[in-house]
Amino acid sequence: MGQLIFTLLLAVIVGVAVAAFIAGAGARRGQSNPQAGIIAGVIAFLLVMGVLAAINSYTIVEAGTVAVVKRLGRVVTVFEPGLNWKIPFIDETVVYRTQEIVYETSDNPSMSNADYTDVSVDTATSDGQQITARYTVRFRIKPQEAANIVNNLGTEQEVVEKLVKQNSRVWVRTLLRNYEASQLYSGDIREAQDAITEQLSKDFEAEGLELVFFGLRQIGFTEAYKQAVENKQIEAENIITKQNLARQAEFEKQRIITEAEAEAEKQRLERIGVAQGEAEAIKLKAEADAEAIRIRAQAQAEANRLIAASLSPEVIRWQAVNQWNGRYPTVITGAGQQFILPGDLFAPTEAP
Repeated sequence: MGQLIFTLLLAVIVGVAVAAFIAGAGARRGQSNPQAGIIAGVIAFLLVMGVLAAINSYTIVEAGTVAVVKRLGRVVTVFEPGLNWKIPFIDETVVYRTQEIVYETSDNPSMSNADYTDVSVDTATSDGQQITARYTVRFRIKPQEAANIVNNLGTEQEVVEKLVKQNSRVWVRTLLRNYEASQLYSGDIREAQDAITEQLSKDFEAEGLELVFFGLRQIGFTEAYKQAVENKQIEAENIITKQNLARQAEFEKQRIITEAEAEAEKQRLERIGVAQGEAEAIKLKAEADAEAIRIRAQAQAEANRLIAASLSPEVIRWQAVNQWNGRYPTVITGAGQQFILPGDLFAPTEAP
């Protein structure tokens, strides 16, 4: 509507100016013709209206955006990226980015490259420590929810101010109060970050936005708290150092004891080994002696057997026969008489 009023005023001004110019020119030539001036003014008016209407009859929606069309204050449609036609001077468009939008808090907002910047959030922990929170919110406007966003929140800047900024700062300030300073100081902020993300996701979803990411970049503490934590850490490290030294002394003591026990065990095993070696040597010597005795006994028995076999009557007769020269032996008595032994001397004897 504002564009229509502006266009009408501009067209009227141009038409009146043209009419006055034409009428004045005719009067200077001595040919006064008011009708010609009026006709020229009307033509100028229509030309201005036509040109501006043609220019205002279309809109180009860039990629990554949508345009909500309002006709006399009422939402009628949503234009997608590309060339779109509308009623001149009647239809108005509200453009929303559907790409990711970044809202960020920091100590120096002017140094940030985010789409929307703000100062850090001041709050306190559950144990009363004052802290500051610096965080980043990445969100996206859902194209299908653009019409509702126009009706409920307004433009993109109003969306950031009314929803993103207000809700994120409230939830960060509120939920960080549930944690002790030591939890946040140690860097273990995932639980707090997840809790804030959950709440913001619900709020954004209800209003037609999509929370892409929420991150607690840094938690700031007072210098007094930092110094107290540092002193406590130094004290704890000193205690740990003393404990380590005590454990090292205990380890050294245990090492000496272990080495002494190992040396004693080594000597004991060596003595046992020597004794076992000697016993084994004695055993081997005894076994060797026993074997030698057995072998000698066996040889003696074999010799006795051979001797016994060689003294048997059969062997003696056989040897006598082999060695007989064909003459019977004679026996000389003490009286000088000679006797020939009987011939049956070599006859086989009968068994008794």
